[in-house]
Parts: sequence; C-alpha cells; structure tokens
Amino acid sequence: LFRKSRSNCHMIAASQAQSTIPLHRVLTIFMLFSGGLLLGCQQVPKADVVFTNGGIYTVDSQNSWVEAAAISDGVIVATGSNKDIASYISAQTRVVDLTGKMALPGFTDAHVHVINGASDLHSCVLNDAKSLQEVLNRLHACADETTGQWVISRDLNLALFPDGIPDKAVLDAEFPDRPLFLGESSAHFSWVNSKALELANVTRATADPENGKIQRNPDTGEATGFLAETAQDLIENLLPELSLAERTAWLHDALKMTHALGITGWIEANTSEKDWQAYQSLDQEGALTARVTASIAYGLYSRHPGDEFEQVLARRHNYDTAHFRLTTVKIYVDGVLEADTAALLEPYDNPPGFNSKLAIEPSALNAAVTRFDAMGLQVQMHAIGDAAVRAGLDSYAAAQQQNGKRDNRHHMAHLQLIDPSDIPRFAALDVTANFQALWAFPDSYITEINLPQVGQERVNRMYPIGSVARSGGRMVGGSDWSVSSINPLDAIETAVRRQDAREEDGPILNAADRVDLATMIAAYTRNAAWLMHEDDKGGSIENGKRADIIVLDRNLFSIPTTEINEAQVLLTLFDGKIVFEAK
Repeated sequence: LFRKSRSNCHMIAASQAQSTIPLHRVLTIFMLFSGGLLLGCQQVPKADVVFTNGGIYTVDSQNSWVEAAAISDGVIVATGSNKDIASYISAQTRVVDLTGKMALPGFTDAHVHVINGASDLHSCVLNDAKSLQEVLNRLHACADETTGQWVISRDLNLALFPDGIPDKAVLDAEFPDRPLFLGESSAHFSWVNSKALELANVTRATADPENGKIQRNPDTGEATGFLAETAQDLIENLLPELSLAERTAWLHDALKMTHALGITGWIEANTSEKDWQAYQSLDQEGALTARVTASIAYGLYSRHPGDEFEQVLARRHNYDTAHFRLTTVKIYVDGVLEADTAALLEPYDNPPGFNSKLAIEPSALNAAVTRFDAMGLQVQMHAIGDAAVRAGLDSYAAAQQQNGKRDNRHHMAHLQLIDPSDIPRFAALDVTANFQALWAFPDSYITEINLPQVGQERVNRMYPIGSVARSGGRMVGGSDWSVSSINPLDAIETAVRRQDAREEDGPILNAADRVDLATMIAAYTRNAAWLMHEDDKGGSIENGKRADIIVLDRNLFSIPTTEINEAQVLLTLFDGKIVFEAK
C-alpha cells in the first residue's frame, strides 16, 4: 500500500476517505508512518535542468559514472539512469542530451591571481613575443594606445633572454621620455628603463632592499634596469592604483573567461583589502558566480606590511559573503630559480657554489605557522626549491606538535624540487601538494635557464607529481594565472603526458612522474573543493550538493591524451544556473 508511487498515494487517500476505521486509529496510523514510509508519497520535485544519456563522471569517492542527473533550485536532487530521472522532467525542465559528451563537476583552480590576471589583460601583452624586436614593436603599439604616462606589461617571457635581461639601454633607445615597467610573468623580477629608475630615485647609492636585488653594472655600479623580488617595489609603488570600479569591472570580465573554461571556484593566492572589497561588492550584486577563498600574504610580498597586516587580519571577516571567504594566510618561503632566489639543499651549479637563503628564517616560519594554525587559519606556502619545501614541511610538523592535528587543510604550491626523502611527508602530515602542472614539461625556461643552474639530475626530478601521488599525498591543481594559462585542460594534459600540451609530440620531462587522467580530474574537482572546505557543497556530482557542473564536447577518457586540451566547454552551471553556454 505504501509503495513509492503517486498513484498509490491517491489510492491511500481514497481508501481513508471511504473507511469506517475510527478517527483515533487513523491518526495513530498516520503518526506511525509520517516519519517513514509515507514519505514515499511525496511529490517528486520537478527539475530545472536534467542531464540524460550520460557520460556523467561524478568524481565521487568511487569515481562513479551515471547516465542521468536532475537539478532543482541549484541542488543536485537525483542521479541514476534515464528511467530513474524521468519523473523529474516537466514541460519547464531543460533537458541536456549528453550523447557523445561528458559532464563532470566544475573545475576549481587552487592557486590563481584572478584580479591581477584580469588587470594584466588590460596591460601590454608580451608573453608570446618571439624575439626582442617583437617585444619592442609591441611596446611601441601599446605606448600609442596608452593615455597614461606609464607603459606597463606583466608577462615578459624571460626565456627570450637566457643569458640575462638586456641592459636598460635597449629600452632607453626606444623610450627615452616615458617610464616602462615590464614585469616577468612569474612576478619575481622586472625590466625597467632609465626614466622609471629616475622617477623612483634609484641611483648608484640606493641600497638593495631586504629580500631584493638591484642588478648593477660591475664596472660603474649603475643600475642596469633588472630588479629582482622586493626591489621591484621601488617602481611598483609609483604605478597607478586600480580603483574599486576597475577591479570590479575586470573581475566581471575574468568571471566570463573562467566560466568559458569550466572554472566555478578558485583560491586567490595573494590579495589586498581592495581586492576583498571588489569581491564583496560583486557578490552583494548577486554577480559573483564562483566560490572563492582568498589569501593574505605574511612577510615577503605582503600587500599589508608590518602592523597593517595585523589590522586587516583582524577585520577579515568583515568581507565574508555567501561565495567569498578570507581564510588563508600565504607565506613565501623562497623565490624562484630564474632569479637565483630559490633555496636549495645543494648549491647552484651556476653561479658555482652559490645558494639562496630562505625568505623567512626557520624559527620565524615555525612560529608563524603554529600561530596561524592555532587561529584556525589555513596556511599555504610558496616553495620552489627543495630546501624551502623541507623548511615548510618542518613548520607544519612543528604546528602539529604544538597544536595537535587540526582541520585547517594546509597546502604548499609550486614544488619545483622536492628531495625524495620529503615526498612521503605530504601524506604523513596531511599537507596538500598544490602543483602547477602546466610547468611539468621541458620548456625553454627549464632547458635554457634551469638546466645550467642546477644540472640534469635535478631537472629530471622537477615537479614530481607522480611521486607524490604514489606516496599517498593529496594533490590539487592550480594555474598561477596570469603566470601561465588558466585553462585546466592544458595543465591536466601536461601532467598526464609530461610534454608540451600544444604539440602532438616532443621531449618529455621525467616520464616516471606522469599521472593518470582520473588523478588530475580529482585534483581540479573533489580534492580542490576539500581544500577550500567546500566539499559539502561541491567537487563531485552527488545528491544534496550544489549543481556546479560543466559539459565538455567529448569524453576525456575516450580520446587520445594528446587531445585532452582540445576539448571544449559547452555548458557551465553554477548553483544550477547557466553561467556559460557555447554558441
């Protein structure tokens, strides 16, 4: 009598209406069944969107596939077969036929600079220039289109200059009267001209700032125009500040781009209070269609130095909204190999015998991580060299020893070099490895710059994604955009192949560290949602979770690995609403 059928519900109601059973018995029966079997008589909710004929890769704990799924009011209400989902379809339901296609959870980028990247889209684009002359030609074109005093780029390709950035005289000959700031794509060094140095009052007598370097002519002591790490601030502090309106407008643009690539959430790797205002403003408008966790940097590269850091940290919750939270502190443990500021366990091969110190002393790092961990904050680290990775892992271990194991979900980003003995510590300490997998192939940075610096043996150990996976470590994927492509499929294909995803074939960077497709999809979905403390809302396609779902034009598991990044996003849903649809 109590089978889950709407027709049976009508039969029960009719039989009760005709029954001569006393009323108190009817009430007793109703009370017994109202919390249990009578739930089967509830009307099935009509879905807003239904996917059928899947390919639906749920990325649940078993990596299950289902044929169909239904979404109502932004929530996944049912998954199963076409037959299971049929009753959720009404005349108003949008039915998406997945024949030949693939649905999966929306991607989460676990390390990205979205507002900076959106800003860079409005600066001079140099990253794909093939020669110095092409760089100069583009700068002239940008100068003609720029109304302000400064000509700015933030994606200079250092691999064009394997022997070092040219002297400022190259820029001075072309731009004697306008200041230029050309930031390298990693944001760890810049090339400027004499006019910029003049406005910043940088002379022979100007001392190198802490954790920074002004490259100088060895004969004259004059600045050459190459600035590394914090020395860039001498010029950066003079550049025009973005207004709140500009940040918000450019964030709008970035959202469109991310949704077209299937991205529905991210971790902002280093932000300022003005960035938080932009996110808050956008979410209050109802226009922030992504789940965002933001980071505030402590120490090197902090947007809020000294006492200001403590003040903004104390008021961080003032900016919390439905889709935006500030829960992460970022610590730079070292710099980058290209600027000789990555900290290594063994000295550089070139310069011979040289090594870089950590950006933060181990005792100070241990104290900071222990403090933030006790506050319930997540700590993410920038660590490139193997000495920096070891110091970071040591600090997480010190925090656990002092505070006990807590659910703060710490992570380390970049991880270009990890000593083999430290690889199992990621699983042992439950520290997530945040790889920028797009870098895991022998590009010109590695072959022309890194190889002479550290030698073949260490190059062969770079970005040990497969090694961390085999050791049981949890991994997530991040782009570090605008340093490199924000398209998750570019990074996923690179990690699977360890070759340039733009080419059908090519040199391989340590084939032993390849990983399978399922591992990389989990890194960009389920694992990343867990890292953001959003695993109750997303990261997989399961009943009760928010409907952050994307549709690709092909099944990634049914194509050659060389075609992974050729897949196109056809549809992106956030909270069950369509935020991107391909024409």
